[in-house]
Amino acid sequence: MIKLSKVTFTNFKIFGEDPYTINFADQRLILLDGPNGYGKTSVFDGIELGLTGNLTRLISLEGRQNPSDIVVAHQGRDNVKIELEFSDNEGSTRTFIRQLKQTIPNSAKKISRFQELWDIYEIVDGVFIPSNQNQLDTYFQSSDFKRDFLLFHYVQQEETSRFLKSKNETQRAEELAQLFGNTRDADEKLNKLVEILGKITARKRKKSGQIEQLKTRYNIDAETSIQTEGLEAHFFILPWLQESKDFAFWDAENIPDLNEEKLNNALKEIEYLKHFLTHKDFFFRNLRFENAIAQKEVIQLYVGYVNSISNYDRYVQKSNANGIIRSFLLELNSNSLEKIAVNENINDILELLAFKDIETFKYQLDELIKLEKKSVGLNSIYSELVTHHKAMQSGLSNVPEESACMLCGHDYKSHMALSDAIAEHGDLLKQELTGQDKALIKAREEFNAKFVLPLVQICSDYIEQNPSPSQEELLALSKARNLESRFNNLREWLLKEGIQFDDLLASSFPVSGGSNYIREASNLLSERIRSVVGTAPKGYYESNVNGVFDRIYVDYFQSKQARTGEIQEEQLESKKRYIKGLYFSSLKEVAEKLSKLISTKALLDKAEVEVNDLVGVVKTKIKQYRKKLITEIEIPFYIYSGKILQSHQAGLGHGIFIKDPTGNEELKNVRLVSNWESDHDILNTMSSGQISAIVISLTLALHKVYSSRFSSVLIDDPVQTMDEINMSSLVEVLRNDFKDKQVILSTHEDKVARYFTYKYLKYNESVKIVNLMQRREFVPTNRFKYRQFELKHQTKQ
Repeated sequence: MIKLSKVTFTNFKIFGEDPYTINFADQRLILLDGPNGYGKTSVFDGIELGLTGNLTRLISLEGRQNPSDIVVAHQGRDNVKIELEFSDNEGSTRTFIRQLKQTIPNSAKKISRFQELWDIYEIVDGVFIPSNQNQLDTYFQSSDFKRDFLLFHYVQQEETSRFLKSKNETQRAEELAQLFGNTRDADEKLNKLVEILGKITARKRKKSGQIEQLKTRYNIDAETSIQTEGLEAHFFILPWLQESKDFAFWDAENIPDLNEEKLNNALKEIEYLKHFLTHKDFFFRNLRFENAIAQKEVIQLYVGYVNSISNYDRYVQKSNANGIIRSFLLELNSNSLEKIAVNENINDILELLAFKDIETFKYQLDELIKLEKKSVGLNSIYSELVTHHKAMQSGLSNVPEESACMLCGHDYKSHMALSDAIAEHGDLLKQELTGQDKALIKAREEFNAKFVLPLVQICSDYIEQNPSPSQEELLALSKARNLESRFNNLREWLLKEGIQFDDLLASSFPVSGGSNYIREASNLLSERIRSVVGTAPKGYYESNVNGVFDRIYVDYFQSKQARTGEIQEEQLESKKRYIKGLYFSSLKEVAEKLSKLISTKALLDKAEVEVNDLVGVVKTKIKQYRKKLITEIEIPFYIYSGKILQSHQAGLGHGIFIKDPTGNEELKNVRLVSNWESDHDILNTMSSGQISAIVISLTLALHKVYSSRFSSVLIDDPVQTMDEINMSSLVEVLRNDFKDKQVILSTHEDKVARYFTYKYLKYNESVKIVNLMQRREFVPTNRFKYRQFELKHQTKQ
């Protein structure tokens, strides 16, 4: 048997960087004493962590946050160690150390990843040798020591009913059943059988999928009879496509995955090609006409501008002259003599307008400009105001309905009142003029009357009588002029085909009716072109479904008309026979493959049924055997629970039964009842103190029956919720029934510690007291004398 002989803590929870060691030696009872908060539970946590690499009491609450420290590290330190020394009956010792890893990512500091924080080593002659949990399992002769430790070596403070409360009846049975090493070989064989069954099922599913796929793709079943004839020799219908990415799949020597769908597609393509060659003459004639109609912009430019392109230069000159006159008219209306005088084209403009008195106009314009330059200061401003005032008054006639002043916005209620007010203000301005300014005003008025106003009228008449095309129209005419050679070809083609078009050509420029006329005339010409194509041969439109002839011409002949004459109808029929031969040849292979798949699936069906039956038999036998084996703990559990509990509502000294309420031969559920006739679990009939006593009883029973090597029993403050009579009974059970076991027990009550010490020492059992508040160890001695009859009486008990 193996006992815990020593434990050393470094930077673990309450224990700091100075290593703290507890020596258990060979004492039967080790009492961890001291008030709450001095490390009793920390000692148990350290032992659990050292043995299992985990702490079951921890609860993960961090969510998405990453803690910055280790939950069990003393003041955030990183050198956390738990060293455990074990000894066996032969005096051999082994030492294992569980310590914090050197490098830890922040995410690993979460409680949910607590087990990832630790490395385990075995210390041999002072050398740290890497170890693992499996080596601890082997040392303690356990298949899963982490589980065994919690089930029958350790009773936790406030967690004594965890096993009962966290497991339903079926889970209890399953977990207890896993403790029986006797069925391990059978379980392994059962797992292999289940694995084999899964592989058979998976393979059967795969074969079924392959069968259905072949049936669907080739539209055959196992009874399909395939007869094949000799294949035709292969040849290319479209040899020019051999090296092209547009190579037709049906023209290849071998067609991969040639199923019924692919066969039908190939034959359909050959039929399309056959119909195309039958109707190719009409197709090409129609194509020419459609190509002509497709040149929409050319047709529109032809209709709108073919009769005007010869006069392009004259229209451009006319447009330029019209632009010059418009600019000159703006200068005249601006009332700025300077702008008129500096116009470089003044002579050309006046000649274009057929103005006769050019020299007199220019002379008086210069004289008037000189006279204005002599007028300076405030008077010149008044003179300028009078000039503009007169211009405004003249412009008033253009808005006969206006009654609000254009300058100040005042509403005079009527146009006449507005006109009178403007005239009155003009007179006021004239009164401010000097004699020289009045002469200037008079001279300017005479100049305007003699030259400016007549020229304004002449310019307006010219613009009205000589309308010029817009820039958009000139641009369209320019495009048409660049297409003159194409217009000649179009004209010849229209004449050749007998298509009437002269009545649609625009005769004026700009086009009368503008873009609307051009669009309507172009559409009409397109309809006349289309109508001349002629009636399609019978069956043409039915064969050319969805315009398939266009695709055939582009994809298979690469839009080259000459290639269409290289294919004969007999070649197409021969190609169809060749493809059908390929299909039926491959279909024979498919039918043979399908037959093999069906035979294989039948064998798999049989194997699945037989292995499934075998799995059921093995499962049943294992459960029956476990049902038999569970009786190994029934009696110890009944005895220990009866001894410790002493008194409960079912009667004095009655133990607790382990009951399977299903009543079957197989172990399915585990229910703990205080009365065999009752089906109520003790969780629903007993107090928390009684349940604590029951769980300790179950732990002791499991330990008694199944503990193979590790002989220590750890109980953390068991009497918090137990009555004194239960506590007394627990001491007797531990002392009498676990003489060869090491009991490590904690308590914060002095009277409990003294009582346990008294009971063990009275019968010469070794005790060690570890006072965690003082960090001291005591080995008490028996200083009491007992009368002989009491000893005899105790012995009888």
